Amino acid sequence: MMVEGAILPGPDMGGVAGQGSDAPAMSAEQRELWQQFVGGGWVLYRALFREIDQSAPLSSADWRLLEVLASAPQLRISDLADATQIGLSTVSRQVSRFLERGYAVRVESVDVDARQKWVQITDKGTEMVRPILEARDRAVRRLVIDRLTPDQFEQLCTIFGLLGERIVEHED
Repeated sequence: MMVEGAILPGPDMGGVAGQGSDAPAMSAEQRELWQQFVGGGWVLYRALFREIDQSAPLSSADWRLLEVLASAPQLRISDLADATQIGLSTVSRQVSRFLERGYAVRVESVDVDARQKWVQITDKGTEMVRPILEARDRAVRRLVIDRLTPDQFEQLCTIFGLLGERIVEHED
C-alpha cells in the first residue's frame, strides 16, 4: 500500500539508515513493505487506543506506567522509564502524581543504595488500572489475535520482541 503523495528517496537521496551510516538504502520492495508496516501499525495503534482511551480515566502513558509498576514488587523510577520508553523526567512527574493520588507509594529497599527512589503500586493503583488493562486485552483480542492465526500472532510478537532486543543491544 503506497501512501499517495509520499516522498520517497531517489538514488541521489541516499535513504540510508542513519547519519554517517554505511547501511544501504532500502530497495523499492523493502520500502513498499515498510510502508505497509507503518500504515498498518498506525491504523492498529489508533484503533486500539481509541477503544481504550474512550473509557479510561488515565492517559495511555499513565496506565502503561501503572501496568509496569504492577508487574514487580517495587521498581526504581529509572526502571520504569526504561521499561516504558518514556523519558526519565516525564516518568518522575507521573510518579509524583501517582503518589499524590494514592496510586503508588515510595518504599525503601534495604538491599540497595538508599539514595535510589523506589516505588510500589498500591491497591488503589491496581484497582484503577485493572479495568483499563482488561479493556486493552479485549481490544487486542478483537483487533489482533482474532484476525491472525495462532502462528501468525506468535511470529508477530516474536519478531517485535527480537527487534526490541536488538535495538537495545546496539544502543548500549
